[in-house]
Amino acid sequence: MAEGRTERGIELAREIAGVQLPSFDTTPMTNAARDFVFGEVWDRPGLDKRSRLWITLACVVATGAPTPVKVYARAAIAGGLVTMAEMREFVLHFAMYQGFPKATVMEGALSEVEAEMAAEKQQ
Repeated sequence: MAEGRTERGIELAREIAGVQLPSFDTTPMTNAARDFVFGEVWDRPGLDKRSRLWITLACVVATGAPTPVKVYARAAIAGGLVTMAEMREFVLHFAMYQGFPKATVMEGALSEVEAEMAAEKQQ
């Protein structure tokens, strides 16, 4: 599966996260995200992109790390994989299992994404 994973990683990162990952070597972290996370894990059979996205959202929100939370929240909505209403319901459901403090990270990210996307539409 390693053959062509850089190319698959570039395409899937663009499609799912809305980011352009470079095809050339940059840093070990960027290469791992591009080649392994997107080029192999996200490209596997067995789950559709929407299912993988929900799993990823639960995982990144559980970390409480605001940057990946916002990146994946924006990707989910901008990519049309989920609606804002579904995301808001996700936040409430997540809060019941992982706690309100972690859920507020996602709630804040969604509010920022919603405001940014509304501003982009007005331009």
